[in-house]
Amino acid sequence: MNGKESNSKEVENNNLDNRQNEKEDLEATASDSDDFIEISTKEHYIQKFGIDPAESPIFISYNAYRRIVGYAMRYGNDDLPQRSWREVYGILIGSIKENKEVIINDAIPVMVGGRAYVEYKSKHYVDTAQFNTAIYERAVQDNKEDFFVGWWHTHPGIGFIFSPRDIETQLFYQGVNPYAIAVVFDHCQKGSKSYYLGIAGIRLKNPDRGMFATYSNAIELKFEFEKEKMVKQVEKDIKEINKNIGNALKQINFIDEVLRKKGLAQLQRNFGLIMVLKRDVKITEDELEAEEDDYYLYEWDPEIDKKIYRIPKFREKIEKEIKKYEEILINLKKTDQTTDFKKKKAKFSKKIKEMLVKPNEWYKKIIGDFTKSIEIIFPLFDYLDTDERKIIEHFEERSSEYQKILDDLNSRSDFNL
Repeated sequence: MNGKESNSKEVENNNLDNRQNEKEDLEATASDSDDFIEISTKEHYIQKFGIDPAESPIFISYNAYRRIVGYAMRYGNDDLPQRSWREVYGILIGSIKENKEVIINDAIPVMVGGRAYVEYKSKHYVDTAQFNTAIYERAVQDNKEDFFVGWWHTHPGIGFIFSPRDIETQLFYQGVNPYAIAVVFDHCQKGSKSYYLGIAGIRLKNPDRGMFATYSNAIELKFEFEKEKMVKQVEKDIKEINKNIGNALKQINFIDEVLRKKGLAQLQRNFGLIMVLKRDVKITEDELEAEEDDYYLYEWDPEIDKKIYRIPKFREKIEKEIKKYEEILINLKKTDQTTDFKKKKAKFSKKIKEMLVKPNEWYKKIIGDFTKSIEIIFPLFDYLDTDERKIIEHFEERSSEYQKILDDLNSRSDFNL
């Protein structure tokens, strides 16, 4: 055997030894850990917890049931013509008890759709992501284990079936969490023998088949109170909701159309304090143009605010006046001109405060009206969807941004150097 053949044989033997060692290491690791078991398989759960996740029972709190029915019956009830009934969609918040039972603590309304389906738009993915963050933060704060345990929607007059779109949605939830549940509400079934509360729990029996999966609408449901008590109480709550929801929606429209689009917008135009974009953001499919336009998203630049935003003229004028007066007062203080310092300070403070009178009065009036509207909306807040809540949140964000700057200017107008 020559030298080349000897080297080749040695390399081959080393490779065989390495592969054998790797195999032994993997086998040893697998025997000591469950990490190599596909935990998504029902067999694993049955073996470990004694139950198939797709068949695990559901516990529904009254709070969750109330929110589902309260929002759903805004768009589907016997007092509305059947042609105007619309489906609604929401998410379920809760936990999994001992890997055997799903606890639903809350049901958040997200959106309303059409007669036969709900279209999930991109903005609702953003809303859902924000919910997820808020739920996690609240769970950490309250030392709870709440998270998304599924979704709920309505089939007014249709019953407890899954459309292809429903299967697709459930595939997403159940693919992430094999215990995930879909709760379906049909007000026409409320009071019936089989579905007394008008709801059913549905899961895919074989999600591994994708869109060809079959489903079960016979998931065992447990409730916080007796069924009769749940229905009786929710009917009482529905009457109160129906009585007041119209006024609450009027107040939401008032916040959007009057307080935000007119009041706050006019306040910013006349007495602008919030930084304004120098130009509109371009929407483009040109990758190079987009990269050039959005570079500030990825690169740190301490001067970025000056490049992207401009200071409104009103704020710029006040900032210049305050800076000028501060320099004068600092010089007087340095030279111990106490009497002149006090006179000038009072004079300058009065002048700045006079400039801020109108924005302070205007802002106070807007916030006063907003507070009155919130007092009417608040008792119905649980039955608002994300679009309606976003109107309130957006106004709060913009108004607080204005207030923060206004409070700073009011404080600086005292010239407490």
